[in-house]
Amino acid sequence: MLQTVRISSKRQITIPVLIFNQLGLNQGDELVVKIDQNRIIMEKAELLLRDLAGSLKAPKKYQNKPLDFIIKEAKKEYFAKRK
Repeated sequence: MLQTVRISSKRQITIPVLIFNQLGLNQGDELVVKIDQNRIIMEKAELLLRDLAGSLKAPKKYQNKPLDFIIKEAKKEYFAKRK
């Protein structure tokens, strides 16, 4: 499927509804954007996480913890160090 989009003055594009629906995107979904030669490639962030799953070992304090908890704790630690 080939569709044309225009870049706005704020450097934004709108994903055509047919592509949006075909990919099962929802409002609020996060996309990962990367460059491959002269192409812009976007994919759901959850696909990247699934591809990376198991490639890194979590510290013991985070093992068997939900991802939301790990992110929240990591942010706390990061910002505590910046003070």
